[in-house]
Amino acid sequence: MFDRETDLGKIHFTRSVIEKIIRDAVDTCDGKVFLRNYKGKMRSLVQGTDYTIDQKEEGTDIVVYVVIAFGAGIGKYTKQMLEYIYDNVEKVMGERPNHVKIVVTGVQSKDIARRHIEITE
Repeated sequence: MFDRETDLGKIHFTRSVIEKIIRDAVDTCDGKVFLRNYKGKMRSLVQGTDYTIDQKEEGTDIVVYVVIAFGAGIGKYTKQMLEYIYDNVEKVMGERPNHVKIVVTGVQSKDIARRHIEITE
């Protein structure tokens, strides 16, 4: 998926293209969703593990780890993010991702309450 052959030559998409789409998907959530992988009290927030992008033979698998604000609709915002990621990856790269999963790792109020909720389409 990262390399495309066209009549004009070869096109290479870097991982940052998908990273930008993921960040834009989070930005569409009215400040209620944060791109974070929360592991619990001992490790707190783990930097650099907010998402994974796996290139496989079947296509690209994307997993996004988020913390959602208390009271925000988990179903509403995760569905919104899934649709945004699927649509924009397909628009930009010309191929729909094989699989996209949003993992809610916590709910933010005063502190972060640890969760592990996986949402796929």
